[in-house]
Amino acid sequence: FINLIERITYQKWNINIIIAIQYSFKLQTIALVDSGTQTNCIQEELIPTKFFQKTEQKLSTANSDNLRVKFKISDVHICNEGIYIKQSFILIKDNLDIGIIIGQPFLEIIKPFKVTNERITSKLFQQKIQFTFNEKPITKEVNLLKTLSIFKKYYVNLIKTKENHFYFMKQEVSNKKLEQQIQTSQIKEKINSLKHNIINNICSYLPDAFWHRKRYMVSLPYEKDFTK
Repeated sequence: FINLIERITYQKWNINIIIAIQYSFKLQTIALVDSGTQTNCIQEELIPTKFFQKTEQKLSTANSDNLRVKFKISDVHICNEGIYIKQSFILIKDNLDIGIIIGQPFLEIIKPFKVTNERITSKLFQQKIQFTFNEKPITKEVNLLKTLSIFKKYYVNLIKTKENHFYFMKQEVSNKKLEQQIQTSQIKEKINSLKHNIINNICSYLPDAFWHRKRYMVSLPYEKDFTK
């Protein structure tokens, strides 16, 4: 599939926003709009603790790593050109790449919306609103990706070959060590002793190796004046 693509273009939807909590706290910062995030998230350290509300919600990353979540804030408004869009946020204890992530709950409110390379545009309460992106789209040639893909496959195969070679060398070294140990006088003496025991006790014409496998003690009654 990668051989059919000549170039790729990607863009981070970073926007400038102002959030207000209970109309007594305002924060102007940069947020990432992510259509793949099911919940709005915000770095815990950005919000005063007096607004924290306990929550039992669980949250994980795209890699299925659990995030540390204990609190949420429900009375939050995203301000844009005089329009206040009410949202709730989960407070994340872990470090995020960006302080605020706006996800699907926000996008559901501003539907239908239009996305261009410059901004997100929508209409809310009969008024046009827009969120301008801070970064321009980035285009990269896929030839580099093709080269990296080929080299990756080559080096993976090379590593597997080296691993197999190393395994056989390890087995050979182990066998050599075993041969050297067998040649020592102490091991030879034990082998010869075992050999003689096998010859004398098992391979002889009158083997006695199994004579004592089953032995029983029998007590006979004692009768006084018994002569037979």
